[in-house]
Amino acid sequence: MNRNPPPERDFDEAEAYPLMEQTVLDTIAGLPDFPGFKSRMYYSPEDCEESLGEQYQGWVSLEIAYTFDGPNSESDLVRTTYTDLLRDQWTAAGYEVHQDSIDASTGRGSLEAERADGINLWWTVSGSVSFAVQTGCIPATEGFDKPDYIPPAGGVIPENDAAVQNRMNPPEDAAGEATDPFASASESPSDN
Repeated sequence: MNRNPPPERDFDEAEAYPLMEQTVLDTIAGLPDFPGFKSRMYYSPEDCEESLGEQYQGWVSLEIAYTFDGPNSESDLVRTTYTDLLRDQWTAAGYEVHQDSIDASTGRGSLEAERADGINLWWTVSGSVSFAVQTGCIPATEGFDKPDYIPPAGGVIPENDAAVQNRMNPPEDAAGEATDPFASASESPSDN
């Protein structure tokens, strides 16, 4: 993220959220027998000026994270098979795999790749397994507070959706709905 001057970006803060959620859908579509995530969290936007200097005034960095439950995090399917598949998937897609610290003996570590559009994908295998999508620094959207509701990917139920509880506008029906983890990746989050 330490770039001077700020990088050219094709999307801003408001446009990033649907793009990030579609990235999650596209990623899990390539994982066989996907068991579903347990939870989703949107982190508060990070002010890039504070961390990188005044040339980043008006820029923010966003992150969303999905986590598997305990039993699925311990399964060989999620810990090992998915890690290997994602490594292959991201390499084949031409992403820059800039971190692969998965320890062969323990299966713990992280796999991290950046797409050409600057979206960073971060698969972490520790006590639990999580998948984060990060934007790096992007232009903030003037007057933007929170994104409109986007259903969570991978079967997250409303009670486990911290994003809808604190970092996005509530759904119109106020009940929310989980996205079918087996739905086609070609569907956009707003289609579900």
